[in-house]
Amino acid sequence: MTALDLQTRPESPARWFNPLALRQSWLSMDKNDRVVEWAQSKLGIAVLHGAFLLALATLPVIRGKHMALIAMTLVLAALLPGRRGMVLAGMGILFFLLRPFRSEFHYTNFGEIWPEIGVLGAMNAQAGLMACSLVFFGLVLLLIENHRRKAVSVLAERPILSLLIAGTALTALTVLVPRDQGLFTVAWILVAYLSSSFFFIGYILMAVRQKGRMDNTTLLGYVRPFWANTVVPIKGPGYLAKFEAKDAAALAVTRLKGLKLAVWAVILFWTGEIVFNQVVHSTLGLPHFEAHLKAVAVGGPASVALGWAVVAIYFLERVLVFGAVIHALVAIVRMAGFAIPRGMVKPLGSRTISEYWGKYLFYFKELLSDFFFFPTFQRCFKKHPRLRIAFATFMAAFVGNILFDVICDAPVFAIDGFAATIDNFYSYTVYAGGLTVGIIWSQLFQGKVRPEDGFLRYQVLPRVIVLGFFALLQIFDDSSGVIPLGDRFAFFASLFGVN
Repeated sequence: MTALDLQTRPESPARWFNPLALRQSWLSMDKNDRVVEWAQSKLGIAVLHGAFLLALATLPVIRGKHMALIAMTLVLAALLPGRRGMVLAGMGILFFLLRPFRSEFHYTNFGEIWPEIGVLGAMNAQAGLMACSLVFFGLVLLLIENHRRKAVSVLAERPILSLLIAGTALTALTVLVPRDQGLFTVAWILVAYLSSSFFFIGYILMAVRQKGRMDNTTLLGYVRPFWANTVVPIKGPGYLAKFEAKDAAALAVTRLKGLKLAVWAVILFWTGEIVFNQVVHSTLGLPHFEAHLKAVAVGGPASVALGWAVVAIYFLERVLVFGAVIHALVAIVRMAGFAIPRGMVKPLGSRTISEYWGKYLFYFKELLSDFFFFPTFQRCFKKHPRLRIAFATFMAAFVGNILFDVICDAPVFAIDGFAATIDNFYSYTVYAGGLTVGIIWSQLFQGKVRPEDGFLRYQVLPRVIVLGFFALLQIFDDSSGVIPLGDRFAFFASLFGVN
C-alpha cells in the first residue's frame, strides 16, 4: 500500500448511533471543556436545571410540595449566583418553618395537642407550628452563641451530650406528666422538634469552631437544609463548605455531575420497580418479604429455596431503592453547588463487611463515626489499639445505631407508652449487635485475600460471604415493631430447614 493509496482511500461512514460511545460521552461530559463551557451559558444553565428537575420529578421518593421547594431553591440560586449562599440558607429556614418534623404522625399529634396549650392555642395549628419553629430557632441561636463564647462552659464543651441529656429529660416528662397538662404539651413539642433536628444541630455546632466562620443565618439554614428528605444529615455545613464550587467553571462541573447522578437514580429506581415489582412479584408470583415472613411465622409452608429467594430479592430491592434515594439527595446537593461524594458506591463489589458498610450508606456511617466512633476512639483505651478500635466500633455500630433510632422516635414514647415503644427496638437491637460483631471481625480478624489466591477465593467467595451476611442480617433490620422478634427468628431458622 502506497502513500497515495492512503490519501485517496475513502473514509468509512460514521456510525450515528453507538451506545457505548454515547455512554462514554455522557459519563465524561463533566471533563469535556466544550460541555463545561456550554454549561456556564444561560442556555446551558436553563437546560441543565430543566433536565435535572424533570428527572427528579419522575422519582416518587420526593413528594410534590418538597419537590416544589427544591425547584424554587435551585432556580433562585441559578438566577442569583452572587447570593447563592443566602438563597440556600433562606430556603432552608423556610423549609424548617413549614415542615419541622420527621413524619406525618408528628404533625397529626401536634394538631391534636396544640389547642390545649392555652391562649396560643386559639391560632390554627399551621400558624402555631411556625410560631414554635421560630421559638426553636431562637433556642438554636442561643446554643450557637454559647458555643462561640463559652458562656456556659459545660454546654460548650459537651454540646452533643448536653443535647442528649436535655432530650432524655424532656422525653421523660412526656411519659410521666399527664397528657391534659400544659407541661406535657410544651415538653412534647420540644421533643418533636429536637428529635427531628438533633443530628443537624450537632453538625452545626461542630461547624461553629471550624475554619471559615459562618454567620448565624447560614448556620440556621442547616437545621433543615432544603434538600433534607430524611433525618440523616449529609454531614454538616463545615463539611459542605470544603466542596463548594468557587467559580463558574467549577459550578458547571458540579451541576453536570448532579445531573448525571439524578439520571442514575432514575435508572436504579425504575429498574427496581419494573424488574422486581412488575416481573418478579407480579408476573412470577414471588411473595414480598414481609408477607412471606408472616406466613412462615404462623405455620405456613417454609420452603428453604423459596425463603432464600425471597431474602435475596428483598436484599437487592433495598439496595436499589436506597441507592436511588441517596443518589437523588446527593444530586440535589450537587446542583446547589457542592461537589460532595456519592452516598453509595458499588456496595455489591465489597470483599469485607466493613467495606460494604462504608459503601452502602456512606453518610449514615459518617454520622455514626462523627458522633460516636471518633469521640470514643480519641478518649478510650489508647494503649490498647485493637481494643480501642473494637470499643469505638461498638459505640458507633451498636450504641450509636440504636440511639439514633431511639432519638428519632422519641415523640412516640408519649403516645404509645415507654414499654410498647421499647418493644419495637428488640429486633433492631439484634440487627445492630450482628452488624457490630461482623464489622469488628472484619476489621481485626478477617484475613486479606489477594489476586494470586485465585479467581474463586479473591473474586467470588469474599463477596458471597459479605452479601450473604447482610442479606441475612436485614431480616432483623426493623424498628417499627410490626413483626415480632420471635417471628423473625422463626423465619431465620426456616432458611436452614429448622421449623
